[in-house]
Amino acid sequence: MIEHVKVKHKDEFEILSDFHQEEIISKIDFLLTRGCGCGVLKL
Repeated sequence: MIEHVKVKHKDEFEILSDFHQEEIISKIDFLLTRGCGCGVLKL
């Protein structure tokens, strides 16, 4: 998913500050590795 953002949305992503880029990557990582507890990651 992070690769998708960096490839398909490269221009928009590069406009963001380093802080905001890191925030987006961190939130994607959180959603994909820890999830919200609803169990969807187990499907």
